[in-house]
Amino acid sequence: MPAPKDHPSLRRTGLAETRGAPWNGEQRYRLLFDAHPQPMWVFDQASKRILAVNAAAVARYGYSCEEFLQLSVMDIRCAPQGQGATAEEIDRDPVGPDGQRLTKRWQHRLKDGSLIDVDITSSDLHWEERPARLVVATEVTAQVALQRQAEHALQEMDAARELLDHVINRVGDAIFALDKDMRFTYLNLPALRLLQRDRVEQLIGRYIWDEYELEHAQVFHRAYDRALRTQQSEVFEAFYAPWDRWFEGRVFPSPEGISIFCNDITERKLFERLLLDRERDFRLLTEQTPALIYRASLEPPYRTLYVSPSIRILGYTVSEWMADPLAWTKALHPDDCERAVAALSYEYVNGVDHQIQYRLRDAQGKWRHFRDRSSRIDPADGSPPYVQGIALDVTDLVESEQALRDSEASLRRSEQRYRLAAASGQVWDWDLVSDRLGFSDDFWLQLGFEPVSAADYRSRRLGTMIHPEDRARHHDAVRCHLTNRAPFDLEFRISDAWGEWRWMHVRGLAEWNAAGRAVYMAGTTVDITPRKRAEAALRESEAYRRRLFEQLADGVLLIDASNRILDANPQAMNMLGYPGDSLLNMSLQALLADQQPTVPPDTLKTQPSGTGPLAEWNVVRRDGTVVPVEVSARALDPDRYIAVLRDITDRRAAQTALITHQLELSELNQRLMEQERNTTQRLAQALHDNLGQSLAVARLNLDTLLIMAGENLPPVLAEQCQHLSGVLAQAVLDVRKVLAELRPPLLEEQGLAAALDNEIRVALSASGTDVLLEVADRLYSQRWPADVEYSTFMVVREAIANARLHANASLIRVLLEGDAHRLNVDVVDDGVGIAPDMQLGRPGHLGIVGMRERAASIGASCSVTSEPDGGTRVSLIWTSPGP
Repeated sequence: MPAPKDHPSLRRTGLAETRGAPWNGEQRYRLLFDAHPQPMWVFDQASKRILAVNAAAVARYGYSCEEFLQLSVMDIRCAPQGQGATAEEIDRDPVGPDGQRLTKRWQHRLKDGSLIDVDITSSDLHWEERPARLVVATEVTAQVALQRQAEHALQEMDAARELLDHVINRVGDAIFALDKDMRFTYLNLPALRLLQRDRVEQLIGRYIWDEYELEHAQVFHRAYDRALRTQQSEVFEAFYAPWDRWFEGRVFPSPEGISIFCNDITERKLFERLLLDRERDFRLLTEQTPALIYRASLEPPYRTLYVSPSIRILGYTVSEWMADPLAWTKALHPDDCERAVAALSYEYVNGVDHQIQYRLRDAQGKWRHFRDRSSRIDPADGSPPYVQGIALDVTDLVESEQALRDSEASLRRSEQRYRLAAASGQVWDWDLVSDRLGFSDDFWLQLGFEPVSAADYRSRRLGTMIHPEDRARHHDAVRCHLTNRAPFDLEFRISDAWGEWRWMHVRGLAEWNAAGRAVYMAGTTVDITPRKRAEAALRESEAYRRRLFEQLADGVLLIDASNRILDANPQAMNMLGYPGDSLLNMSLQALLADQQPTVPPDTLKTQPSGTGPLAEWNVVRRDGTVVPVEVSARALDPDRYIAVLRDITDRRAAQTALITHQLELSELNQRLMEQERNTTQRLAQALHDNLGQSLAVARLNLDTLLIMAGENLPPVLAEQCQHLSGVLAQAVLDVRKVLAELRPPLLEEQGLAAALDNEIRVALSASGTDVLLEVADRLYSQRWPADVEYSTFMVVREAIANARLHANASLIRVLLEGDAHRLNVDVVDDGVGIAPDMQLGRPGHLGIVGMRERAASIGASCSVTSEPDGGTRVSLIWTSPGP
């Protein structure tokens, strides 16, 4: 990481001299000091006692922070020969023209007693008003070891060759060579294991496709053949079906044959497939999440207040985890403890939401990685604030990334060591004196370019290929590495031959001459475009799920097992009148106007998986108004469920208006039916007492006249009188028929059963359809209220008429039963039946509608249904409303 220009390690002014500056600036220096990847400490000039130390020094030297502060510089610094350094030698550290101490090589003693070689760069400063020195230790143990190996290699060439073979065998890559005839000439130990052989002699000199199935290795064969023909390196990935494994191969040709670097990438392929599957599952809004959902106190020891059942990821039950107040701090990795606790004590005190990654030890003692996103919750009831968050187990991802990084590092080391023996891979080197920049051929080929020689390429041309937004960052990283020897590890975008941007992960290390000037730099590049795209897709998926949650038209609440609200979308907050996050952590019961609703919350959350029944609640808004809502719930897991709220204020008002209208219509119908009955009775009475009597008297008088006149009437007049008498007789019969229609015979005098029996025997006997009345003898004397008997009689008459006209029935049965408090009448025919869409009434006809209205006027129900074996049943059921 490049240090900023005003970092304490780059200036003589110490941290104590910046106290007049704003606090945030001084804190930034301290954060940079603590986060610096190189070991750093500050020691007192007089006593040589260590005053401060960063996390990198604690991790590398093995001392705890407290142990470091008890040491002096002489306790850890040794001369190159191993003897301890004196205070005078430390004071004689030379000072350069820029005010910094010149870099000097020493040996440092670790806590376990082992020695490491380091280059020390220091700078004088003032620390808490006293002279001190800031020290940056760059470990060069590996470089020193390499120098010693080089010296030994020059002295003993045979030993160097044996060492080289040993190193090749220890490299994680499988390396083997084939001659031009595709016969094995060399294999290292990993290659033997990969090719499933025990001894080198089993393959040396043998034709490769005699040993392995060419039918399943066409990709391998084509790559090998193409490399031999074109003398260009090849990189490929292929699946070998007999072993059910994926392999990555790098083929480096030479005039004598080819060298192959091969890796088993089955796990990486499985991981890529798993990543795609997880992305697909993630987009489907899964019902359950494996993440840890928790609440924790903001006060030490940060006791866990709640944890979801997903704690089983760590091998614990909820009760086991909650029983130990120090469970979280005990499980934290020592290297992450200080950082995680600092986030709790600093960021949350200032009300800052944050995301952090740390490791927790599971019940089996293994370390698992978690990505934690949390925020501070201030309860509205005044109880102490707490942290609420969700921690995702990213162990598989971290381990896979680490495995990938390890594999890339191993490949880079191999290429650097053997690039002179075979065509180079994605290796680059830069002659800083001549500004010649060279890349391996496969670097250019993966970008779609023809390989470019280092003699024709300069660093300025590379700058034109880098994305404009990344150029300044790349320039600063190179400058900081060459000037300050900060690690060069960078990710940036570079354009390929097709005009697309590809992400590259670049690492490098420079060499400096005796004067401290960088003269050479070499490193590796790795194409990380797929990983970057996967990360971008994952971020887009997370954002899409959150947008979907927030943009739903209905209100959505996430509720825990204790009926407390964990999350709410903006529509729910707006519906309930609660701004921001003030709705969170409230009890759902506090929102209910009815403390005992028809479907209580506990019933919703105990529903089986899937969407539960709809319920209607009255909820109280923050301003005290009551809003009716329709609620549907869906369980996520045993401890959480989602409730969807829909405002039904308008629908409730419409339902109330409809009920009111129906009541008014029913009352009006009853009045109309009563008016019809009364009008019918008055009309029948008038026909009987007036018109009927008048017609009868007129006919009687005419008959008397005919008898008295005898033979004295002229024939023509007598014939007219006879005709008039017949007309009067027919009029009397018509009046009697109308009276029977208006006022059913026997209904008022003898009751419903007798009236129906008379109606069937007399009025319907000539219809051609058999009509059968089935009634118990006791019901002939049973009487019901007059309006009930009248309406029932009219319904039965209409049902019989409908059966005769529309059903094509041969038999109509009328079933009458009941007692003083109830009455059941069924009219059943054996006709063609009635279609379901006609059971509520035929368009343009009022027969069925009229029957229902007559039944409703007396408080009865009327239904029309089809019989299973054909025919239609009309049922009327009346029950006395009581005393």
